[in-house]
Amino acid sequence: MIKTQEVELKLEVDPGDADACRALDVLGDPKRRPVDQVTSYFDTPSGHLRKAGFSLRVRRRGRAYWQTVKHRGGEAGGFSSRAEWEKALTGPELDFVALAATPVGALLSRRDMKKRLTKVSETRVHRTTWLVATGSSSVEVILDEGEVVSGARQEPISELELELKRGNQGDLFALATQIGRHVAVRMGVNSKSERGFRLLEGHERRARKAQRVRLDEDMEVAQAFAAIVQSCLRHFRLNEGLISRDSKGGPLHQARVAIRRLRSALSLFRNRVDGENYDRLRDGLRQLGLCLGDARNFDVLLAAPGQARDKAGRESRRRLRRERDAAYERVNEELSGSKIPCLILDIVAWAESGDWRASPAAREPIGPFAIDRLDRRWKRVRRDSRQFDELDAEARHQLRIDVKKLRYACEFFAGLIRSGRRGDRKTFVARLEAIQQSLGKLNDIETARSLAPELDDGREADRKAEAEALLREAEQQVKGLRGLKPYWR
Repeated sequence: MIKTQEVELKLEVDPGDADACRALDVLGDPKRRPVDQVTSYFDTPSGHLRKAGFSLRVRRRGRAYWQTVKHRGGEAGGFSSRAEWEKALTGPELDFVALAATPVGALLSRRDMKKRLTKVSETRVHRTTWLVATGSSSVEVILDEGEVVSGARQEPISELELELKRGNQGDLFALATQIGRHVAVRMGVNSKSERGFRLLEGHERRARKAQRVRLDEDMEVAQAFAAIVQSCLRHFRLNEGLISRDSKGGPLHQARVAIRRLRSALSLFRNRVDGENYDRLRDGLRQLGLCLGDARNFDVLLAAPGQARDKAGRESRRRLRRERDAAYERVNEELSGSKIPCLILDIVAWAESGDWRASPAAREPIGPFAIDRLDRRWKRVRRDSRQFDELDAEARHQLRIDVKKLRYACEFFAGLIRSGRRGDRKTFVARLEAIQQSLGKLNDIETARSLAPELDDGREADRKAEAEALLREAEQQVKGLRGLKPYWR
């Protein structure tokens, strides 16, 4: 099989905007007539290839068949640079001899893996293709309209794929930005094979938590930062589309966590990525975080136990529900406009091809940088947690922020830790999570007082006792944390 390196940007398009895509002057005339394509994706029922970071497909183009293996690598936020292996076939059956020469060959040689391979899903699309000269580069633009099918489940596909055939990534993002000025596009974070598996498992509508960032010691600072950004954006996009359809607040909470993690990453790498676009992008994320946070506060308050059940209490809850609905309307209005998709596209372009990447500091190895950042954040937590029992509310709030930032840094750099220290890392992060949880609940009490002070009537003593218990919990966890050694050393 022939190995190549694919550099691709995936964008989701509303099905109603497909004709507008075809009419874009920046694309010109298609390079060939639109064609119908059917692609079958193969894996074991347990997803062994997917879990190892690979996808395997057979695509029919007219009378021709092509077998392709793709290396998925890290969890991409819409942009990917990955290896792929292709082989022409005489029919729809897999060529195991050719597969043996690819990285999946070792996987398929285990036990009865070949026998367990099955068709997991199928895509049926109407494909229009352009070859666009932009800047000093050549970009293939593909519009796919159709559906992905897995078992009895199916969902529509309407997406643009921009593949860099020749040139530089900056031109690829510049073209995407031009398209985004005329057609509403969003970063596509699920490949067609992933969408098929989600349909098979029935998980396509569930809130998604953050996934581990895949870093290794061979990476440069710029590569590691881009991987973290893509992971955070993937986390956000997987939940963004579920917010309007979920009444329990899970997707909104996870979308907010994703934005908080991304803002923390920008702060963590600031001395390497700071420049012309830094403040603008950071401020855009801050505004989005505030909008999500307003709605989340009402979710937390309405879910709190022990609220008054008398007439006044019921009226208060009705008011809070109305305000929650209004906050969600503001969130959905913000997400449905063009500002947030453009912001996300700008962030990916900046992380993957920004001018800051040319600096010597951005090309330094990630290992020493990660240790330095962890040291600095650990030093701040130790400083701000001294004499915890004497801290006022403002100081505890600052400590909670410090703890959260250190925890996110530990999560971002987890892949760089030696296997023998992973248990120490788990213990360390568990302490951070416990402190963050206790201090977060204290913050929720204060937020409830400001949003619905009437719910505190007659419960002052209970609130005070709850706050004192949370303070004792946090103090014990802080003592435990301060007694730990930094596992990264």
